[in-house]
Amino acid sequence: MNWPERVWIYSPLRPLFQAREVAKWLRQAPPIYRDSALEIGCGLGRGAKLVVEKMRFKHVYAFDLEQKLVQRALCGRPAHLGNEISFFVGDAQDLPFRNSYFDAIVNFGIIHHVLDWRRCISEVGRVIRPGGTFYFEEIYPPLYANFLLKRILQHPTEDRFNGPQFLEALESENFRLAEGVCTSSRFGIVGAARKIE
Repeated sequence: MNWPERVWIYSPLRPLFQAREVAKWLRQAPPIYRDSALEIGCGLGRGAKLVVEKMRFKHVYAFDLEQKLVQRALCGRPAHLGNEISFFVGDAQDLPFRNSYFDAIVNFGIIHHVLDWRRCISEVGRVIRPGGTFYFEEIYPPLYANFLLKRILQHPTEDRFNGPQFLEALESENFRLAEGVCTSSRFGIVGAARKIE
């Protein structure tokens, strides 16, 4: 991640966008189960806080690939959420959890950063329980790899995904889009998908 993305992560606007997405998910695809959730790429931990406070999960595991961000998330964790959120350094391509462990997984625009994004989707499918919900926000190359932004943002340059490829990968892991929850354009997608048995 480079400086423009760090500006976005540290911006007070980012949690507002995340809160808007959480509100949409809750209106259109509320969780069936609420014991445990996983957040992919937690950054400063603001998303994990929303998952506990707004989505009402009892416990959230939240990880990032960058040790520095995880340390900041730990330092910034509100005292009243000390037992509800566990932060750790991890890789979305190799999740350290048993099969069918989570009731929900939340992705606030991280998977397009993952080198082997298909393996990441496979791991999401592995660690979520049948009936669990995958909540996601993702952006596509026309937004982050256009003439201007490709010069200042760092993203994988090979095997990028677009909308149909992302949805196909979800379907291959037995996810089905929740009715009426998906908003998609050529620039990105916000939605939720249930894991079927």
